[in-house]
Amino acid sequence: MKLRYIYYKFIRGILRLCFPKAKNVYEEQPDEPAVYVCNHSAIHGPVMMTLDFHRKHQSWTIHCALDSKKAVNYAYHDVLLGNSRRCKWFWRMLSHIIAKLLPPLVCYDTIPVYHDKGIIKTFKQSVKALTEGEDLVIFAESPKRFSEYICELQSGFVDLARLYYRKAKKALKFYPVYLSKKNAVISVGKPIAYDPEQPIEEQRETIAAYLRDNIDRLARQLPAHKPVPFLTERWYSAYGMYEDDFIGYWQMIENNE
Repeated sequence: MKLRYIYYKFIRGILRLCFPKAKNVYEEQPDEPAVYVCNHSAIHGPVMMTLDFHRKHQSWTIHCALDSKKAVNYAYHDVLLGNSRRCKWFWRMLSHIIAKLLPPLVCYDTIPVYHDKGIIKTFKQSVKALTEGEDLVIFAESPKRFSEYICELQSGFVDLARLYYRKAKKALKFYPVYLSKKNAVISVGKPIAYDPEQPIEEQRETIAAYLRDNIDRLARQLPAHKPVPFLTERWYSAYGMYEDDFIGYWQMIENNE
């Protein structure tokens, strides 16, 4: 464990040299534990939130990135975009190397996310973190494109608010966050709160749309910059059949196809 932590700190130090220190800018100061929903910006988003987000938090992380065996197929498809490559044997070999190096980098202050019944564990750990005073950081983009700054958001994370309300009797707030390495800023917009009086089915779409629209707005308020998309054109050319079926995409990865 000690060697794993040294490795984590070493890579974190290298990333610190590559990423300018980002300032945190709030439209409304948070007053209690909340959920921060961010644009992914390829690797930039998770790195920026890990290095420079000032509030104590845990981040949702896809569970197969935390397991060196399951991470092989994850690395091949989601990191290396193997289906878009020639000499696939080389990329398969490289994915095995990445699968050994990746889990120690993403295992600290994270909550595993599952795309099956395991999501219950994700929600339980998330509610526990919130009730203990920690924030949650979630990257909820789907492949379905919305603008140059943000994709459509998956809305399942909103269900967390209902569970938190049952536990803490508090209306959970969701903050939109736009991350820009170019401008070295973590822009946090005004939140939207869960309403326990309204059906969760309606709030999934309402809250997700509010967050999507305000992430886009925050991006457009910054000085002109070239956005880093969640997924590259190479992904769409090789995996485009999953643009409207992200669950199917993760099932493909988890089934080692």
